Amino acid sequence: MLHFRKKKTAEVGVLKLPLVAFIDVVLFLLLYFVMAGSLTPAEGELSAALAAERRGPGAGTMDLTTQVLRVDMKDGQARYRIGGREMSDRDALRGVLDALPKPPGIIVKVSDDAPVEAAAKALQVIRDAGFTKVSYVAG
Repeated sequence: MLHFRKKKTAEVGVLKLPLVAFIDVVLFLLLYFVMAGSLTPAEGELSAALAAERRGPGAGTMDLTTQVLRVDMKDGQARYRIGGREMSDRDALRGVLDALPKPPGIIVKVSDDAPVEAAAKALQVIRDAGFTKVSYVAG
């Protein structure tokens, strides 16, 4: 009777990754890419609040111009200018803004040397005065 010897070979163990750990890794990567990606359009792609409206034959005849509020520094103090009027405090600015028509909106131009506090104050007074169309221009 012939006896065959079994070859003893080193069994290579197959490495198995548990399914739960794999799912955790995939969900983590998905969450990372969702959080790191931008879900909002770039600022350059946003339409301006004061875009020109198309007027048809039945449009009103009253043309209102958009007001421009300039925020800059003068003698170490923030100054707010609309046309030829210059204000240095919140109450004076609010008085002028209350008298302006609201539908055409307002543009806020802030100079480079003006502090952030002055720009924020101007924007808050504008909102308090009832403007809904506000565009901000830095520099």
